[in-house]
Amino acid sequence: MNKNKTPVAFALLLGLFVSLSQMVKAEDAPTAYRFRYSGSSIFSVPTGMCTSSAAYINDNKDSFCFISQSFGEFMEVSVLRRLSGYKKNVNSINGKFALLSEGRVIPAISLGAADINTQLGDRIYFVAASKTIEDFGFSMHAGVYRDPVTRDKKTFFGVEKVIFPLLTIAAERCDDVDTYGIKISPYPGMSLDIAQRDGKEEMFNLVYSRRY
Repeated sequence: MNKNKTPVAFALLLGLFVSLSQMVKAEDAPTAYRFRYSGSSIFSVPTGMCTSSAAYINDNKDSFCFISQSFGEFMEVSVLRRLSGYKKNVNSINGKFALLSEGRVIPAISLGAADINTQLGDRIYFVAASKTIEDFGFSMHAGVYRDPVTRDKKTFFGVEKVIFPLLTIAAERCDDVDTYGIKISPYPGMSLDIAQRDGKEEMFNLVYSRRY
């Protein structure tokens, strides 16, 4: 009888172990995923500028509500609420502090932190810089963030180019993944951003935002 029970007990323990493993896996999101929407951004990675905005974001199978508030050019506080997908209904608080304001030659440089309230893990610290060349309608962004798990420093960068007054093309690269798309502005202060990440259809990123 004991021999008959042994395989059953082993199967139950194996099933429990697999279930727990899947639960841990579900709670473990890559740092690159957590870093997205950590402040006012190109598409999903932060710029060096502090701005106020409100946005509804649909990124692949996840959706978010994003609100940022700037205090002059020197500080930005933002909240990202996860409406669906990983960690639904969790609010992540982010912040940026301007180290330098953009000048004729000097770029805007900000020091920031993502998930300050540690809802998804340890805080992610970053430095971002942005420079706009208005005569050409061209903007450049670059920065570095620290992986809170491995402590590795990872770079990110992006560009934006105004083609027409109502149309801008943009691209960004973060964690060896490319995102590219367009920004359509039906009228000043509003934009519809459509982007694709990693060249895969399922990474399609639709963003609606309003700046105020």
